[in-house]
Order: sequence, then structure tokens, then C-alpha cells
Amino acid sequence: MALKKNTDRQNRLYRFEDFSQALSVFENSKESEQTRLEALEYISSHKEISSILKILSRKFQTNDVSDHIYINCAFAAFAQKPRREEDFDKMFEMLQSDNAYLRNAAIKFVQEYGKEAKVFIEKLMNSDDRDIRIFAINILGDVNYDESIDMMRYFITKEEDLNALMTAVDYLGEIGSCEDIPLLVAVKDQYKHEPYVTFGIDLAIDKLKEEVC
Repeated sequence: MALKKNTDRQNRLYRFEDFSQALSVFENSKESEQTRLEALEYISSHKEISSILKILSRKFQTNDVSDHIYINCAFAAFAQKPRREEDFDKMFEMLQSDNAYLRNAAIKFVQEYGKEAKVFIEKLMNSDDRDIRIFAINILGDVNYDESIDMMRYFITKEEDLNALMTAVDYLGEIGSCEDIPLLVAVKDQYKHEPYVTFGIDLAIDKLKEEVC
């Protein structure tokens, strides 16, 4: 939850002498929630996004409900979307966090990028980690811009893990067009001995025929 932005709050931020002091206050669980939120907003106004993400990953390694307010505040306080390589690297690491709430906050944040997330999503799609690739497809399926469908099609042509492949097939059945049916048929032929694949592709094709063809 971001703090209400008004003159009084802006003035209160200056009671921190520097970043180190604000960080010390934020990481002190004995401080009040309000004071820690003020410290976090001070940090957000003085540090690059990658630094803030690093702090969040270090501080919130496990999912504690009382920490959610700080995670929400941090993501709401970003003045701009990450664009630097360091920002994307830290966001990538966050998607592998054991803290499900932190991980989901990062996913939601990326989903709101729109087409600006293309480079980052492509990096996720090329990860060696199957689960990260599935994360990428889930994000790609929720963003809405022209190239997202082409990226989904390309992923389907090269993906070898069946779980990741079928995640993409399911989404293509929702956001694709009649032109995608030949691609799906080709994949079905490639995996004709995999009942899970053929069944899922038949569902995707039927959905396309019902909705857009």
C-alpha cells in the first residue's frame, strides 16, 4: 500500500539523513509499520529499481502476511518501469523466489508492462528452467499487443517440454486466430503418440473454430 502523497508526507521523508539510515529503519522489524513504510518510500526515491528489488529479495525470503504491505508499497512506489539490464536481471531472480507472494507481485508488475516487456519476456522464454518458461507464457498470454501472438507461435515451434508447450497451446487457443490451426495440427502430428498433447491441441483448435473461425 503506497502512502498518501501529500506535503506532510513528503516533508517527513527528510527526517532520514541518508539511505543507510533509512535501510536500517526499514529492516528493523521492531519499528512501527508506518515508520518502516516511510523508510521504504525514502529508499524508493533514492535508489535504482534493481537495488530495491535486491533489498526485497533479501528481506522477504519467506511468505509472511505481515510483509505484504511492504511488498505492495515497493512496487507501487516505482516511478518508472525497469528498463536497465540490471533491473531485468533482478526481476528475473525474483521470479525464482521461494516467497510466492513476492514472486506473484513481480509477475503482476511485468504483466502490466504491455509491449515494453518484450525483451524481458523473451529472456524468460529462453530460460533453462522449465518453470520460468511457463511463467513467461503466463505473462505473455495476459499482455495484449500484436507481437505477443507471434512470440507465442515461435515458442510453440521450438519448445520441447510438454508442460510448457501445452501452456502455450492453451493460450494460443484463447488469443490466436484461424491462421494458427495449421500450426497446431503440425504440432499434433509431431506428438501423435502423446495423448495429453493431442487432446489439448484438439481443445485449442475447437476453441478457435468456435470463437474466431
